[in-house]
Amino acid sequence: MLPRSHRQEALSRAYVRAVAAKAGVLCDDVVQDFGIDMFLHGVEVRNGGYWDTGPQLDVQIKSTTRAEVRDDSVIHDLEVRTYNLLREENAFGRPRILVLVVLPEDEAEWLEQSVEQLIVRRCGFWVSFRGADPTTAHTTLRVAIPRRNVFSPDELQQLLSRIKQGVMP
Repeated sequence: MLPRSHRQEALSRAYVRAVAAKAGVLCDDVVQDFGIDMFLHGVEVRNGGYWDTGPQLDVQIKSTTRAEVRDDSVIHDLEVRTYNLLREENAFGRPRILVLVVLPEDEAEWLEQSVEQLIVRRCGFWVSFRGADPTTAHTTLRVAIPRRNVFSPDELQQLLSRIKQGVMP
């Protein structure tokens, strides 16, 4: 059996893939991970056909059972390297976000399945650090993700729509 951390990572990737599938968005895993885990691509309909020419969103996925979920925010200790990668604008102008998938501490509660439903407990929250200030921290940085930023199919479609209009998250 895989170690707990690997199972947790696999479930968080599955969560992002499920959201992307429901949103009708292409999802590509990064083979060599240098800080970005997935690329999400919008699909456009032109002349009755589907085209992979929509906007792209780069995603770093983290998973935790230890986030502090408050009324207005989700507090998480993020690695400084990840923060710095996400706050800088890349050479291609593609926006980058963090998706933090929060799971229950008890692994037995992570997922439940029956013939009627598949339930993944808790959810993912997204945040952009684009243009954020540098940090003097060396290892981790405490970040607050707005609780309203639930990474959902509707939210993903809205993010890609804004990106297409030139509004970067």
